[in-house]
Amino acid sequence: MKLTNKINKIKFKRHSWTKVLFINRTFIVISTCVISTSLFGSTWNLTLNTAINLALKNNIKIQNATSEVEISKQRKKEAFSTALPVISIFGQMNHNFSTATQPMTFPIPFGVLDDEGNPVPLPEDNLLQMTGIKYVPLDLSFGSDNLMVYGINLTQTLFDGRVIAGIRGANSYTNIAKHGVSVARIQVVEQTKKAYFQALLSNKMLEVMEQSMISMEQNLQNVSSLYSQGKVAEFDVIRADVQVANQKTQLTNARKFNTIALISLKRVCGIDIEAPITILGDFTNQKEMSETLIQLKEKLLLNQPLLKQLSSTNQMMKENILLAKSEFMPSVSFSALIQNQQSFNSDGYISSNFQESSSISLGFNFPIFNGFGSSSRLKKARIDYHKSMNEKNDILENLLMELTTIYEIIEDAKTNIEAGIKGVKQAKKAVDMVQKLYLQGKSNQLEILDAQSASDQAELALYQSYYEYNIALASLSRALGEE
Repeated sequence: MKLTNKINKIKFKRHSWTKVLFINRTFIVISTCVISTSLFGSTWNLTLNTAINLALKNNIKIQNATSEVEISKQRKKEAFSTALPVISIFGQMNHNFSTATQPMTFPIPFGVLDDEGNPVPLPEDNLLQMTGIKYVPLDLSFGSDNLMVYGINLTQTLFDGRVIAGIRGANSYTNIAKHGVSVARIQVVEQTKKAYFQALLSNKMLEVMEQSMISMEQNLQNVSSLYSQGKVAEFDVIRADVQVANQKTQLTNARKFNTIALISLKRVCGIDIEAPITILGDFTNQKEMSETLIQLKEKLLLNQPLLKQLSSTNQMMKENILLAKSEFMPSVSFSALIQNQQSFNSDGYISSNFQESSSISLGFNFPIFNGFGSSSRLKKARIDYHKSMNEKNDILENLLMELTTIYEIIEDAKTNIEAGIKGVKQAKKAVDMVQKLYLQGKSNQLEILDAQSASDQAELALYQSYYEYNIALASLSRALGEE
């Protein structure tokens, strides 16, 4: 009786503290929900499609890849501009503060100038009768105070191998950038699916642990009741209590795993880390793989954007070879010029005195020797091309090997799921049977604990198989170039 009274007192205290803790926890949960709603708005209800759409919209990697496409378009325009004519209007105004002079002597008929250089008027009939010559030194100025020039100039490249290679290389770079967006999208979709299923798995694990905790606490109550009636030993009560304590530790770990998984999912989707989310969906509503391995390989070769990106990279490397070869080729250009100019002193500008001049020219340039630089660049371009081809072949082999591995994982996961479904049903049935037998005195506490543990492990293993199956499907979609 004394032992029974002590147990009842302990139960009363435990229930009292449980009620207090329950009220406090309820208050905290309600307060947290109110604060979260006021700060971060309503709860995010995430299905798989919603999570993928958010990730594709907010992911920085995709935004950068899209920006790279825009950059490639501008590079393409820049490369194409080198093939278009260049037209320019020019104008120039020069003012000379002083002009250069040239000292010279001129023969002057004697008598026209006196000794001091002053002109002497002579009768017209005496000009032919002059017999003397006199040399007079003079400083002659060349140029005017001002020079004004304006006109228009046109230059057109008729042939240049570098221009052609630049345009083709820019096209290849644009294709690389476009395929890069597709590669980024399928990678983000795969990452989002993995984060979503990781969060879903953590939810399921938490549910199993919480349900198991309820069962173990109920078992502890049953054992305590039977002990108070003298039907079981105190050791059974201790064992049930220890099992509850151990389950609390596992439940705490499950909650930590769930918190981390939800944070990872929010990070991938671009949702605020403090915002509350609810995972909607289940493992069992995903598509099934129906193609054979050969069909999957054919689909990979046809649709994988990474292979298309590598092919565009190879093409750009080939254009670099053409660019290097163009250094050995001649270039031809055409130019035309029309201009007007006028030289005048500061007090002698007349708008009608501009003199027009025009010209056309055809330029030809053929490189002969530049210090072996062109030969070295050509060899380097060829090495880079073969290197890119080797990288493409290596990545292709890795993709095919990965596809085979994924295929085997999916097949194994399907088998494990079928076995797990059956195992969970049998394990739950075993728990019900052993609990009924225990209440009838036909079983012991150890069998109950073993049955409950086996049921938990079977359920967790089933969810793990579902998780591996869906993760493998996500990797399969990425390997096939599908979102």
